[in-house]
Amino acid sequence: MSVTPLTTAKAVTNTPIQVTKDTASSSSSSLGITTKPIAETESLSATAEDTTTTNSDDPNTSNVSVTVLSGILTLEAVPDFNFGSMMQGTIAPLKTNTVDTSEFNTEGTNATASKEGNDAGLLEVIDSRNDMKTMPGFTLSASISKLNPTVANSTDDSLRAILRLSSMPLLNSENVNVSNSSKDLTTEKTTIDSGKTGNENTMAVMALDAGSYNGGVIKANFNTPDSASLELPDGKVSTEASAKKMNSIVTWTLSAKPVVK
Repeated sequence: MSVTPLTTAKAVTNTPIQVTKDTASSSSSSLGITTKPIAETESLSATAEDTTTTNSDDPNTSNVSVTVLSGILTLEAVPDFNFGSMMQGTIAPLKTNTVDTSEFNTEGTNATASKEGNDAGLLEVIDSRNDMKTMPGFTLSASISKLNPTVANSTDDSLRAILRLSSMPLLNSENVNVSNSSKDLTTEKTTIDSGKTGNENTMAVMALDAGSYNGGVIKANFNTPDSASLELPDGKVSTEASAKKMNSIVTWTLSAKPVVK
């Protein structure tokens, strides 16, 4: 069974050139030059002409594009998770963050996969509310759907999925911890269970208190085997030989804490 949970954010020739040398001819068709012997009374003269010109008044141009943020909180990136092949009743560590969604439905309310996750394992928030005396804090939570077959109208049963996320360092754009004290900040060690509903299936992954962190990029990397795992609890196991590609969707929700000026 290939199990590849995805995520969604709810908030944000060279053609070879062949040259043939004809030894019976003194002309080269590729260059269009004909040669002849030079008589003793003839002299050979040539004038070199540089046909390459540079116009310094006509430079090339390019673009620098950026969205400048100020006073807002944004969810910039959410990770995909791929746990390879596993059996029901087992737990598997993260294998890779690359997921092939070509066989899944990624459109509409009946989508069986998301197209918003990244294959770097990056979870990133930007808090640009730097006009406050202290950063006001925020919570980033996640929930997970059941594992569903590739095809939306498949008759195969869905499966319960339990995603466990480890506590990972919270870093800025220079990979330095975002804490403004001697205590490093991390993501929450959490378990997200598709067998539960409502608030029981929505767990905090980032939970930063006001005044505890520096603003700007706040990121965590879930890209190592020990950063995440998936459990498929015991269920109805088919006696038929099969390998079903299934997927669940993780929904990420970013909530700002009240601003106190």
